[in-house]
Amino acid sequence: MKISKFIAALGLLSLTAANAMAADMALKAPMPPAPVMSWTGFYIGINGGAGWATSASNLDLAGFGIPGLTGLFPVSSHQLNGFLAGGQVGANYQAGKFLVGVEGDGDWANIQGTAPCLVAFACAANIRWTADATVRAGVLPTPDLLVYIKGGAAWAGVNYNFSTPGGGLGAIGATQNVTKTGGMIGFGTEYMFAPHWTAKIEYNYADYGKHTDTFALTAVGVPGSLPVPVQTQLQAHTVKGGINYLF
Repeated sequence: MKISKFIAALGLLSLTAANAMAADMALKAPMPPAPVMSWTGFYIGINGGAGWATSASNLDLAGFGIPGLTGLFPVSSHQLNGFLAGGQVGANYQAGKFLVGVEGDGDWANIQGTAPCLVAFACAANIRWTADATVRAGVLPTPDLLVYIKGGAAWAGVNYNFSTPGGGLGAIGATQNVTKTGGMIGFGTEYMFAPHWTAKIEYNYADYGKHTDTFALTAVGVPGSLPVPVQTQLQAHTVKGGINYLF
């Protein structure tokens, strides 16, 4: 009898403990849901990459003001290449799997090239800076991955140089700094690798059109200068990687 009473007491104690544990578990708060990734908001970041371009120059014969003299006389066409680095700011708005936004980029650049021109001369061009203001639109195949296209206005600061090799007395040369305006289009992909942080890589093509500027042609040891109208044309390609912080 004593053994049976002891077993019955153990069973009652076990049942009481199980009920108490179940009550404690019921009182515990449920785990909070995982945060939903959102691309909506302002962001700021840095970027860097490489660029290459084609620069062409022609004498604009109509600019000399001689009656009946018109057309273009080819001077130079050559390739440029180099690097650029800078930053960007922008804003996104996400609606489901779709995203639209605006972005502005500014980069210091050293994209340059030199080629022989007019037999005895050297023509050089150097893109010193670039900037653009674009609209972006994209889709999100997964919550943390964006694939987008972009397009808008583009600007570039270009230094042109025309000179005779070696210099010395009588050497002829001209230098001109030009700010070019054009349009650009590009595409890229961006990945949210941590809350508020994204990494991107993109390709852009910019066409700065045709512009005629007056170059002041000088000769060493000779006073004064000769104004020469030169039409320049520039197309540039860039590949950039960057990191953004999303507020």
